[in-house]
Amino acid sequence: MQRAVSRVTAAVPAGLTRLKRAVRADGADRSGLAALLETHALQAAGDAMVAVSLANTAFFQVSAEAARGKIALYLLLTLLPFSLLIPVAGPLLDRFPHGRRNVLAITTGGRGLVAWTLAGSLASLALYPQALLILIGQRAYGVARQAAVVRVRPPALGLVASNARLNVASLASGGIAAAVAVGISQTIGTPWVLRVAAVLFLIAAFTSLRLPSHVDDAPPKEQQEAPTYRIRAAHDAIKRALTGTMALRCIGGLLTLGLAILLKAHHTSGLVIALVLGAAVIGGLVGTGLASRLPADRITRITAIALVAPLVACLLAAITGEVLFRVLAVGAVGFGASLGKYALDAALQTHVPSFQYGGAFARSETSLQLSWAVGGAVGLGLSLLDRTGLGENGAIAVVFAVASAVPLLGLYASWRWKQTSVLAREKPSRS
Repeated sequence: MQRAVSRVTAAVPAGLTRLKRAVRADGADRSGLAALLETHALQAAGDAMVAVSLANTAFFQVSAEAARGKIALYLLLTLLPFSLLIPVAGPLLDRFPHGRRNVLAITTGGRGLVAWTLAGSLASLALYPQALLILIGQRAYGVARQAAVVRVRPPALGLVASNARLNVASLASGGIAAAVAVGISQTIGTPWVLRVAAVLFLIAAFTSLRLPSHVDDAPPKEQQEAPTYRIRAAHDAIKRALTGTMALRCIGGLLTLGLAILLKAHHTSGLVIALVLGAAVIGGLVGTGLASRLPADRITRITAIALVAPLVACLLAAITGEVLFRVLAVGAVGFGASLGKYALDAALQTHVPSFQYGGAFARSETSLQLSWAVGGAVGLGLSLLDRTGLGENGAIAVVFAVASAVPLLGLYASWRWKQTSVLAREKPSRS
């Protein structure tokens, strides 16, 4: 026993040394990517703890019928932050490019303060406006972080690989934090989960202020005369990547809420729920690994792979009705959503001028969240089908059948964008 403990004690420092080396690899320590990674991992851990505490309060402790109403309210609340991102947050971030580190600090530290007060409001109506403030801060942080990646990217790493490294850090820290949050919630109570999350947010705010100064580099002089970013005038690669990723987010919302309600209503075993959640996480990690190895200039190919995998997997899950295929379908959706987001981020970071990052990322994130909310609303409606005589298996089959149709729409829309751009390029030569 003593020998085993000594081995574990010796392995921990060695593991931390390897982790530190991986974080700083490829010049990430000199460029500032390693510092941004630390900040991102801390805030992702805080977000995971907040998500666990809210889910434990608003979903798992009520019946399936009550959960439907709370989820409908949650869908509405998730849309409100984005009504502020386009007219307020995006242009504000573009107008003050010298303050990106301050924006990162304010959006993380602000969430920490709100999370601390939320710990005492879980049983009251004050929960909802405070949760909304956390969501607004989370989205504003995401816009500022995506703009910062370009400035701290090492020359040896592409944009897709840099984004992938950040995502691995957030998935790892978020997964660990979620497991810790569940343990804290079951032992000393959910409010303490939020207090720990608040501490993580405040530490992240401090580390964001220590990012290198070139994160705040001034944009070109023509910034003052630059027009407001518009998706209609965006590069063709951005339009195709955005269309595909919107379809993938729609599937994610549909399966997240449709399956969650059905599994809860029929008291599905914990093993099946664990397999479904694990498949989503593993799919996202596989997508991250593949994205880091694909060239950023092949955006169309990345988006096509991201759409085809969920299409095939969801269709098989709908036809067979087997638990294994359903789990694989959830994993394929996580895989596709991960790939699609990398394709979109790389397209935006490549084809958008730095002085328009705030508006560009705000509009794209709004489009993605609207897609997720539409999919979630459809999934919420489909979860009622088990009352019509279809039963649990029939309703779940319909959910996967509808989910398999969404990638087809995404592929068609992406193809139409491509055809339109080809015709636009051929028009001058014909004249």
